[in-house]
Amino acid sequence: MLGLPLIAWGLADLAGFFSNPVRVAIAVIVLVLALAQAWMIYVTPRQPNQAKAEVRSTRLKWHATLFEILLILAAFGDRRDILTWDENQLVRWLGAGIYLMGAILAIWAGLTWVNHLRREGVSADDNPVLLCEGPFRWIRYPTLLCLFLYSLGFAIAFRSWIGLALLVPLIAVVVNRTGKLDRDFAEQYRVAWPLRSYRSKRIIPFLY
Repeated sequence: MLGLPLIAWGLADLAGFFSNPVRVAIAVIVLVLALAQAWMIYVTPRQPNQAKAEVRSTRLKWHATLFEILLILAAFGDRRDILTWDENQLVRWLGAGIYLMGAILAIWAGLTWVNHLRREGVSADDNPVLLCEGPFRWIRYPTLLCLFLYSLGFAIAFRSWIGLALLVPLIAVVVNRTGKLDRDFAEQYRVAWPLRSYRSKRIIPFLY
């Protein structure tokens, strides 16, 4: 989330990247998020089915690929004024604020899951999608909402038209993925899923 933008910007001009306070703020958010996630991994008790979950997580996810492309093109264009709008620091800060919302949601969801595992031990649910606590109370896939907030915030913070354009296929991929996840979980959790899906939305509270 920081390495790709720096490479796309150009490692020979790191001073230029960090000359703008909004880009510095984005970098700080990324570093804080990385430290928070590392700490959560450290304190998370290992579950019996964790190895299986780790295997599933290695599958190609197109939404992650689109996000990485957005990071690269937005940072590349910002430095070179390619498909960008006129400089507006307030708009950049708006993007950073949206990006920060994604980071806060990610940490909130992560802490909710970690606290659940630490509290319930071996009797804990095997997937956070079944939780009814924290952000999971309203949405089943907060990670995908985080991805959208990251993408929107980054595109605005780096004044990138192409970044905003990439939100269209990204949204399409996310919608397709949430539908597939719902079908898979409905098959996997036949008893619990009807009530879970009735009480929550996929990624937008009270709407979708």
